[in-house]
Amino acid sequence: MLYTHADLHVPPGGDAGFALGPWAPAAAEPSLDRAAFRRDGWATIRGACAEDLVAAARDYVAARRADWALPRLRPDDWRCHLEQPLGAGAVVADGHAPLLALLRASPALARALGDLGGGREPAGLLYTQVAHRTPLKKKRGRADARPGHLYHIDGEANASGSRFPDLFSVILAVALSPQLEPDAGNLSVFPREHARDWRDYPDLKRTRSLPDLGRPLQVSLDVGDAVLMHPLLPHRGGTNGSDATRELVFFRVQYAHVAYGRPDRGAALLADPSVELDFG
Repeated sequence: MLYTHADLHVPPGGDAGFALGPWAPAAAEPSLDRAAFRRDGWATIRGACAEDLVAAARDYVAARRADWALPRLRPDDWRCHLEQPLGAGAVVADGHAPLLALLRASPALARALGDLGGGREPAGLLYTQVAHRTPLKKKRGRADARPGHLYHIDGEANASGSRFPDLFSVILAVALSPQLEPDAGNLSVFPREHARDWRDYPDLKRTRSLPDLGRPLQVSLDVGDAVLMHPLLPHRGGTNGSDATRELVFFRVQYAHVAYGRPDRGAALLADPSVELDFG
């Protein structure tokens, strides 16, 4: 099975088996600086998702948290929509429509993802992830001073295997809670490090010998803001020294023009991080 840990996947929702409608019409004006995305490996879109979409998704997660947070590997990490097609008419086997609406009902995201795909809508998701960072008493008021070798790049780089890079072309995260101050569990990124030579990443990760990349940038997000990341960008969840839970929904986005199953796909991306996306 893909590296998504079976005990992280949530049960199907009451709307399991519904069919997707069309994507939202793409915004007329671009909201993503593709040149900056190519240079830095990440970029934000302010106000990407409307308030009603965010409220519906947040209420949906809150109503199911007691069932989703049963004793498990990571109680604040919930996943669904494994290998989910995104085209109009596609059946969503496990439901959870309010989560998918964040992605597919946003004109700003439709434009950004379409631009990165060279005018093509995304074809599917590797999976959706609801990721919380719950505050802990022992970390209240604490700054994230962890060293710069503590990060990860998505994919298998452990005892489960060595599939790397992972099978998607864009990581997209939408904020369900305000994350405007640092050290509140913020998603933290290492700008421009997606362009580093990461061919040895699985071995470096397994042997705990990753290079120190210095201090990461803690991403500041308001409710409804989105951040897009290159699949090779090192990142981590920040220490939450605040009094509030950090809430993000991640989508691992795939395109039809990328043959993720080809044996040489990973080598091509590692050789040229721009090979799968259109940076304008």
